[in-house]
Amino acid sequence: MRSRAPVLALIVLAIACAAPQARAWTYGDTLTTIWRPLPNLPAFARPGDSFTVWANAGSGVTGWAAALHFGALTVPLTPAGGGFQASKGRWELSFTVPAGTPEELYDLELTSNGTPPDLASHAVKVIPAYRNVYYFAQISDTHLPEHTFSSNGSINTTDTTGMADFDAVIDDLNLIHPEFILHTGDLVNEGELEEYLGMYEMGRAQQMLSRLESPVFVITGNHDIGGWKPTAPPDGTSRKNWWRQFGWSFLGNPPAGDPYHSQDYSFDYGLLHAIGMESYINNGSYDSYMPQIWGAQSMTAEQMSWLAADVAAVPAGHTKIAFFHYDFGGTLANGQPAANFTQFNNPAALGLDGVLWGHNHVVAEGNRTAKPFNLGLQSVIDYRSFRIFRVSNGVITPGPMHHSTALSGSPTDSMVASWDGPNDGTRARLTASVLNRYGESWEHARLRFVLADHDSSLAVAGGTLAETLASGGRLYAYVDCTLSALATTVVSVFPSAPNSTGVGAAPASAWLDPPAPNPFRPGGAPLTIRYSLARAGHVRVNVIDISGRRVAGLVNHVQEAGAHMLTWNGRGEGDGRVPAGVYLVRIETEGASHSRRVAVIE
Repeated sequence: MRSRAPVLALIVLAIACAAPQARAWTYGDTLTTIWRPLPNLPAFARPGDSFTVWANAGSGVTGWAAALHFGALTVPLTPAGGGFQASKGRWELSFTVPAGTPEELYDLELTSNGTPPDLASHAVKVIPAYRNVYYFAQISDTHLPEHTFSSNGSINTTDTTGMADFDAVIDDLNLIHPEFILHTGDLVNEGELEEYLGMYEMGRAQQMLSRLESPVFVITGNHDIGGWKPTAPPDGTSRKNWWRQFGWSFLGNPPAGDPYHSQDYSFDYGLLHAIGMESYINNGSYDSYMPQIWGAQSMTAEQMSWLAADVAAVPAGHTKIAFFHYDFGGTLANGQPAANFTQFNNPAALGLDGVLWGHNHVVAEGNRTAKPFNLGLQSVIDYRSFRIFRVSNGVITPGPMHHSTALSGSPTDSMVASWDGPNDGTRARLTASVLNRYGESWEHARLRFVLADHDSSLAVAGGTLAETLASGGRLYAYVDCTLSALATTVVSVFPSAPNSTGVGAAPASAWLDPPAPNPFRPGGAPLTIRYSLARAGHVRVNVIDISGRRVAGLVNHVQEAGAHMLTWNGRGEGDGRVPAGVYLVRIETEGASHSRRVAVIE
């Protein structure tokens, strides 16, 4: 958004006054061989499904192969046909995801005998099935990495406050766990500053997008593919920068088989058909790059023709939505800009069930009950906004705008996740406590526990274990749960019975950590005993000697599922100090017990 008047000052700007950069930035992953799927335009696939990969290579290349990567895990894909499309000047290759591939967001690697290996991060989301009941998110106007604009006469090369705003939203969305995320443009602050002054805004944006654990579909806005006159880069620089890292260079001179100049696309998730359309201003207030092709502003007649053809091809019974940065109204026959929001003011006439957009950073809440809906969203930068859309059998119900704060300890925090240890693969068990201060419950939330990969199955308290994925000595445990509104949800994951085969072991009803300190000296720090319950029930925790005689009873009542902690001062049933020796701390639940040794010393 944010239209700016031209600035006459030369942009040596306030850079001379700015502090040195804290770190050197550079390009992100520039596009070489893989043209689709991309980190900003991913693909969905179930095990057994095939998906299409666009590859930029000469017609004589052979030996195509592909694989999915998640950390140290590699999943080779099975070639399933396709070939060089002469009318499009690219390869369109099909690959099949093998049975048993775990659900995750994978990097895609593509190799051949004639191209160097190429990797597209976060490009393929493997799902067990297309869910009938789910939700997706919209975000907009991240303006990475900063707030200042060259049109103000200054560029602060050290400002990363926009990245902090996006971080807060990412933290919340990773807990809420939408099926996918739509980003409606202005991903970066000024797309022409990639090389200029070493800003590398798009490179930084790629790194930020990689933090999202849900697939994200990004469409351009006027800041992404536009630039202002006061800066040195010429018109068209931002558009070419976008093509280098997020799009397709052939759009400048498209082939006969794909004759469109804008990066418009669509994708399907079950009964939902989502259409992303490129948006920009090209009338001189931003760029004025080849207006004979891109007009004074979007959407061009070519784009609207593409939209009509795309909508017409959607099977009956599917819900169709369009998402874009803003309806700039297109270009009049005389070459001048048309009035804003004149092309999508009647979504039904375009065959659409809803329209989503951004650009207006402070737009008021729209009519969420209208059918079709036509909703704007406030910005991530400054306002940390997002919206959740709930879907049931293709029917979409828009939710209200929300705002992340992520100020730890603040009473206005939106979502705070606390872990009882590092979530980095070094722990055998972990407990997460999530405080949800939103007035909305998230019933499809998913927590990712990163545990040490021991030879055992897992038990869960407070949620449902959706799957596990082993990679590089780590065990990723994905736990589905409901994060209830205005409440704290506690979820624990812990080992159950050892299982050399990795399958078939019944989860234990409780897990007991090693007591600490061990050895234990009564009269000093108390013995700390931590345990987790997979379900609520009657629990007994006792200290017994090696003959099996109880020397101290610590717990004997019903307890809730989740993590628990108690202490023992080293005194027995008669309140006297127990003698030195070896003892067992034993937890007993219905049908199961678990013991740990502890040495008591003088």
